[in-house]
Amino acid sequence: MEIIGQGATTTVYRDMGTAVKLYVNAPPREAENEAERQRFAYDAGLPVPEVYGVRKIEGNQTALDMAYIDGRPLLYPKMDKDKRIDAVQTMVKLQCMVHKVTAHGQPKQADRLERCIRDTSYLNDAEKNRLLLLLRHLDTGAANLCHGDFHSSNILCDGNKHWIIDWVDATAGNPHADVCRTYLLFMQHAKRIAGIYLRAFCKEANAKPDEILAWLPVVAAGRLSEKVDDKTKAWLLIIAKGENSKH
Repeated sequence: MEIIGQGATTTVYRDMGTAVKLYVNAPPREAENEAERQRFAYDAGLPVPEVYGVRKIEGNQTALDMAYIDGRPLLYPKMDKDKRIDAVQTMVKLQCMVHKVTAHGQPKQADRLERCIRDTSYLNDAEKNRLLLLLRHLDTGAANLCHGDFHSSNILCDGNKHWIIDWVDATAGNPHADVCRTYLLFMQHAKRIAGIYLRAFCKEANAKPDEILAWLPVVAAGRLSEKVDDKTKAWLLIIAKGENSKH
């Protein structure tokens, strides 16, 4: 089968009209959890590939079968400037569409962030406690559906429709935290677009930039629990510790 995508613990293959996501050295029930969250988003009417099922293959490996989307990422190299701005606008509208879904019963965003902060080895106990206090202050108990890793590579365009993929980190929570995560990823990988994205979202959702940026230390600390290189780790630590107000 043709490989069409690869992550830290997954490889995605194409098998005719099916995308097969194979989990290798992934946390227990990772495939089942992603399938449940993706089904929830699909049943809510969002543009999400249909889930066909989860199965065990080759001993202890697990595969998630879903509809194959023949598309390319929303943003791509050497994209025309005007098209890039239009793509960011499309991205914002899709993200707002996700946030309009009420997600009671889904994993809680605050619980996930707290777990990630506690799990990182790059912060001491005092730093973790300060961040957890900030998290509790920011958490309003909102239960909007949040994708958890909303970036341009997780939005595919097939020429007629945009599709949102990779729902493993979806939670019920505060849209501002979800947007802050996207902004942080833009700051890391496409800094010129970060400000354009933030302004576009605030206009679309009638939000204030400060309400979103207040989440930066918490979101950066949560990202420290992921596999990142040393340069990214140092940058995230600066933000998590509040040592650079310019991010």
